[in-house]
Amino acid sequence: MVRQTSQNVKSPNVKNLSLFALLKGVIFAYIITIPFFIAFALILTYTNFPEKYISSAVMVTTIASILFAGSASAKSLKSRGWLNGGFVGLFYMLILYFLSSFVFRNFLVDRYVLTMVLIGVLAGAIGGILGVNFGTRSKSRKWKRK
Repeated sequence: MVRQTSQNVKSPNVKNLSLFALLKGVIFAYIITIPFFIAFALILTYTNFPEKYISSAVMVTTIASILFAGSASAKSLKSRGWLNGGFVGLFYMLILYFLSSFVFRNFLVDRYVLTMVLIGVLAGAIGGILGVNFGTRSKSRKWKRK
């Protein structure tokens, strides 16, 4: 009996990673993040907002933008949204790290940086899971209606 292997055969229903989806997700995340950071800067400049809440506001904004970006990037995929979303979170955090390190001239990798990267990857993976599930549900509902 001859056994056939399908090592190089890709199923048309499964996309592993899409570079376009990754770029779309990272750009989407920064489109969400930048206006919020500008708003925080204006609030800090023109009000007496306590500076101790800045890191919490930055964390919430970062997590929310990565969640939405992971979801948006994985909606077009049929599987492995967690992987795509995780990479969106990783690339988002790496870009943010390099930009902030360049501005502050501090390329130190410490516990805070590693924690933020881990949070970014996890938020992106969760967003990717949600994106695949909601993306395929809405597509399947459209087909059922016809």
